[in-house]
Amino acid sequence: MNRNEKIVIPGEGIGNIHYKGREEGFIYKIKRGVSVSTHLGVANISNKRIDIIPYKYIYVPKIGDYVIGFIVGYAPNGWIVEIGSYVKGFLPANDVIKNEKFDPKKVDLDKYLKLGDLVGAIIQDVNKFSNILLTINSSKENINTKHLGKLTNYFIIKVHTTKLPRIIGKKGSMIKIIKKKIDGDIIIAQNGVILYKGSYENFKLLKSILQIIIKYTYASGLTGKIAEMLGIKLNETYENGINDKGVEKDE
Repeated sequence: MNRNEKIVIPGEGIGNIHYKGREEGFIYKIKRGVSVSTHLGVANISNKRIDIIPYKYIYVPKIGDYVIGFIVGYAPNGWIVEIGSYVKGFLPANDVIKNEKFDPKKVDLDKYLKLGDLVGAIIQDVNKFSNILLTINSSKENINTKHLGKLTNYFIIKVHTTKLPRIIGKKGSMIKIIKKKIDGDIIIAQNGVILYKGSYENFKLLKSILQIIIKYTYASGLTGKIAEMLGIKLNETYENGINDKGVEKDE
């Protein structure tokens, strides 16, 4: 842990710096301009920015998030999807069924998606009653359409959502290194599900790398250590995101 990092506990005052971290709600503003942590975790303070990575945090869906889940039930007009949040998501039948008019009395939902099927979707809406509406239609440039809808023949890895920022790295530095070494299709969803399609040997390598990142999430220079382990020179390939010592640059 470097000098800009400190372990914080709920209710601990951090300073008079406005919060500009990853997730709203990890700290809040109180009287006299003091920011207070609401989670147990590690706070990184630099350039008037506080970035808190909590030790434990349930996935809270936000509109626009890409998630991966399992079909766990049926509704009259769609499917119930487990996405690892406080409530399950709902995927409307009209989103999936395109080649015929949907009639709940005539159309068998099981024909399109069965219990246990893996699906990639986008959070379309989260209303005041905490209902989560999913969609497999997207106009976002950063989401590959092949990663929406039913997903097959993927290896599955589940990680805690608090580990995703370290797995991805600043400006994508860590995941770029991993993809440089491991061929295949790697999908990272914002609810902590990681999928891989490729050789089993590469899957085992990916899993071992992720286990190291998860174990040493708060270690300094972790990106450089992973790069060294994979035989990648950082100063040649990722100088925009990390320096030649393997330390991620502040944004």
